[in-house]
Amino acid sequence: MSALPQWSVHTRPAQTPPWTVDDGSVKLIWTDPPFGTGKVQRQGGVEYQDFSDTDYVLDGLGAWVPKLHADGTMVVLADYRLIHDVAAYLRMMGLVLRGEVIWEFGLGRPRTSWWPNRHNTMLTFTRTETSGLFDPTAIPRVKRLAPKPGYADDKPSGSVWWHTMTNNDSERVGYPNQKASAIIDPFIKAHTLPGDLVADPFCGSSSLGHAALCLGRRYVGTDSSEEATRVSTKRLESL
Repeated sequence: MSALPQWSVHTRPAQTPPWTVDDGSVKLIWTDPPFGTGKVQRQGGVEYQDFSDTDYVLDGLGAWVPKLHADGTMVVLADYRLIHDVAAYLRMMGLVLRGEVIWEFGLGRPRTSWWPNRHNTMLTFTRTETSGLFDPTAIPRVKRLAPKPGYADDKPSGSVWWHTMTNNDSERVGYPNQKASAIIDPFIKAHTLPGDLVADPFCGSSSLGHAALCLGRRYVGTDSSEEATRVSTKRLESL
């Protein structure tokens, strides 16, 4: 395995992973790629164009499949525009779809022109039906609605997680579509061990990297935007 620093961020498209990342070396790929909205995404003075053609997203995911460890897990977060294409494409690439987690959020005005879309989906993939590390204690816990004698006041959550990252949240770094550690940490804890390598091919502000370093993992991120890698580098250096 190539000698890697604790973390690195690269300005390059997802379709060309860094040569320093060996095939089979990444225990967790967790990524939040552009969704194909065809709109400019803005936050805190930073913006990027989210193109409607999502083939480059699928090609980017495919380029990282060889990097996935034999016991590795890939998690892709997307909305209804992209998520079904991701499932079909990664299964065609030989990965096994193991399940999904629905993340329901509270920010933004729900549309009225059609049924509201107030959630994203996180699909989980492994190389086989039985591969992949999983620690069930990493499942987030929720308050038990009906207290039961002899049982704890909380219980493991189901497959729908509710979390809102407010605009003034302390985690905010001024980058569009930033994701909170609350929906990332459980996957790091469940699918990796301290010292393992995690990666994000579409890293944006490196929310995965920040969470990974805080939990004692190593991290590599790539993004085609120089602004994204600038924000990521500044954020990770602050640790």
